Amino acid sequence: MTPPPTDKVVPLDELGDLVADGESVAFGGGWFANHPMAAVRQLIRAGRKDIHAITVVGSVDMDLLAAAGVLGHLSFSMVTLEAFGLAPNVRKAIETASVPFTEYTGLGLLIGLEAQGRGMPFLPYRGPFGSDLPARYPEIYATTTCPFTGEELTAVRALQPDVAIVHALRCDAEGNAQWDGTSGPDVDMAKAARRVIVTCEEIVDRSVIAQNPHMTKLPGYYVDAVVEAPFGAHPTSHIPRYSMDAWELMDYAGQAGTDEFGGYVDRIRSESEDDYRARVLTGRDVVLAALVDAAETLEGANL
Repeated sequence: MTPPPTDKVVPLDELGDLVADGESVAFGGGWFANHPMAAVRQLIRAGRKDIHAITVVGSVDMDLLAAAGVLGHLSFSMVTLEAFGLAPNVRKAIETASVPFTEYTGLGLLIGLEAQGRGMPFLPYRGPFGSDLPARYPEIYATTTCPFTGEELTAVRALQPDVAIVHALRCDAEGNAQWDGTSGPDVDMAKAARRVIVTCEEIVDRSVIAQNPHMTKLPGYYVDAVVEAPFGAHPTSHIPRYSMDAWELMDYAGQAGTDEFGGYVDRIRSESEDDYRARVLTGRDVVLAALVDAAETLEGANL
């Protein structure tokens, strides 16, 4: 007899209970795309502290966590607000030494996660030649020699986060997660982590997942909890549902790093996610969806 499906669905307001203070947490997404922002906001509301955040190309997610006093350590290759400038709260935390940090090369961080996901203690690669990072972090990087060619390579130690939090397009209750656009580093993070939380735009029936099995980039056996969070990557994008919210990002960048930014964080901390969507997205959700459609039309026209 086939066992009944496992229901892993958890309400967003309980997400903070799944992450303990002091744990290492890998946050998916990259640049201004696919960051699990609803989860970030919920960790702030839950009062989480001393989190060791791991990000490949962090963005507003890391900056907001830094401003809210959630970070206890930051492992990263880059944190940026892209066209809107530097991430001022992360920069301040690093310059004042209030948050210790570990700097990886982007590829090195991905290889460390991949090694853990493959069950390997390390994986080698060609690089990062000329960088001072290997000498700075001998606990992460080492020199190794290919047993077949004698070529000198760089070994990157496997990296295992306690938790990975990623944002997908859709999931079923068993945790089978699908992306239509890019999944970035999310799958490697999930396969490396001890526990995995997937927030998603919608939770669907198992039959919907089965109709498009090629889109299931993360099978449910990797996943511990599924959280439905519409617009859960906002203000970053989640293609094909919505573009990044440049208006909200400009507002964020204009306030971040100022003395008044505490009010921005307090508002996030005091409102529910439903309140957040009502405040920021009412009327704008249609626009953000239309921007994706317009981009696809322009791309198809080969202008």
